[in-house]
Amino acid sequence: MENLPYSVAPLPENEEERVQALRRYRILDTPAEEKYDGIIKAASLICGAPMALVSLIDSERQWFKARMGINDSETPRRDSFCQFALYENKTLIVEDAQLDPRFRQNPYVVNDPNIRFYAGAPLRTPDGYVLGTLCVLDTQPKKLSEAEIQALEALANSVVSFMELDAKSQSLIQLQAVALELQKAKEQFFINMNHELRTPVHGILGMVDLLHQTNNPELQKEYLDSLTESSEHLIRLINDVIDFSKAESGSLHFSFKEFDMISLLERYSEEASDKAFKKGLAFKTILPPARESIDVKSDSIRVRQILVNLVSNALKFTEKGGVTVELALERETETDITLSLSVKDTGIGIEAHRIPTLFEAFSQTDISNSRKYGGTGLGLSICKRICEALDWNISVESESGKGSRFVLEMTLPKADLSEKVKIVESKNRINFDFSEHKDLKILVAEDNPVNQRLIQKMLEKLGLRCAVVSNGIDALAYWEEMDVDLLLLDIQMPELSGLETARILKKKPSTRKVPWIIAVTAHDSPEDRKACAEAGMDDYLGKPFRIEDLGEKIQEFLKDFPSSLAS
Repeated sequence: MENLPYSVAPLPENEEERVQALRRYRILDTPAEEKYDGIIKAASLICGAPMALVSLIDSERQWFKARMGINDSETPRRDSFCQFALYENKTLIVEDAQLDPRFRQNPYVVNDPNIRFYAGAPLRTPDGYVLGTLCVLDTQPKKLSEAEIQALEALANSVVSFMELDAKSQSLIQLQAVALELQKAKEQFFINMNHELRTPVHGILGMVDLLHQTNNPELQKEYLDSLTESSEHLIRLINDVIDFSKAESGSLHFSFKEFDMISLLERYSEEASDKAFKKGLAFKTILPPARESIDVKSDSIRVRQILVNLVSNALKFTEKGGVTVELALERETETDITLSLSVKDTGIGIEAHRIPTLFEAFSQTDISNSRKYGGTGLGLSICKRICEALDWNISVESESGKGSRFVLEMTLPKADLSEKVKIVESKNRINFDFSEHKDLKILVAEDNPVNQRLIQKMLEKLGLRCAVVSNGIDALAYWEEMDVDLLLLDIQMPELSGLETARILKKKPSTRKVPWIIAVTAHDSPEDRKACAEAGMDDYLGKPFRIEDLGEKIQEFLKDFPSSLAS
């Protein structure tokens, strides 16, 4: 390498695999996209910097998927600030480039655009490759607050989420390319997905902007509610694509537990009634007469997923009238019970010739309707795959302009009567309060600062306290010095992964008690769960999760506490 008056970062050890991972996303040299432009606008506003970039680094260059305040679309890699954030695999802050020997002779410091300040958060993929950075720059020296740094890192995670979603969408499109008609449907799917993604992103960025402009608590609450709604919409879109991908590969995960079907319907009906009321629609639930409960053993999460999909569609495509959910008992034996769950609406209905392909992927009934009502077109296909895997049946009766009726038929094993007490308890798992266990010693091992704060605040809401460390090595060091009853362990961390940390904790010779370990991970697959179990972890919590999900895991742990802990 020629002798340069400024520093060049060494190549990462996994450089070849890293560049291959970048190319798999097929994002280099693609046109600008509004969702990425929105991210750099938010980063610029939050950090008060006039320049912002989504910078992706291949072997020789850094290329900008989105740029603000910079004219060039790419620059040599060796001249970049971002190469150091990539090599160090952490957020890089340069408060004054003229005082930093690595950069004071850099051509972009000495010449236009005369950079003085730089902050870059790594774009780290779920499998650990750093592809580039989300960075902000200024011509004046600057300091960032801890909150601004955390916001920049959270926005960097959003960039990777969009790249992941785009890559999975492209993969799905390729898998389904079998005919011209289907190809057109896929093209429309991309158009719809692009629209669907822009909508919540626009809401998120808009609310962030408004939050920065007001100190009024009532307005802040209103903006935060809207921010939450947009975030949940984005998560649903991502989950649809991921669930469909799992269904295609036959790796959908199921969990069979005792639950009360009537209780499930009653709880969801309260939620759906509010949504119907806001749209000016009636919502009615009809349950079998003279039955207070129907206790079965199956996957309640998948039952609810199908119900949510059917009711959401019914509310989406109904402008006046209402939606009726009815549960009917068809047959009952000593061991099994056959149920029929129907969702009927007074909406736009479905044309007869479209019904045979309704449960196929990318088969939204009409392009104009998909543009008007939104959606990925994957929901009913996912429902169908779930039903096929569980030997259930889903069907539809409809007439254009007169509404639709979807019917889910399930034959389920009855719950063991000895589990009755647990079923009754499960009906009230909404507001958890563990304040009587406030002395419980909890350690959270999580490398992402935003997630650290989120879990800490959730535990505080549940009446608990915790210590926080950023990697597996620090978790082991903390355990050596302090008692730990419960360890919430992120799987993907620098220095030492969650799996390796769990293996050491479970196998290391020591007189110290071994904590109960809950794996916390963004991956959610049978293979991932198996790997966590084999590493000695006791439970599993998939991201993103709500406070109720965390509460349920802690409640499970407390059932056997302290006998659950090894000594």
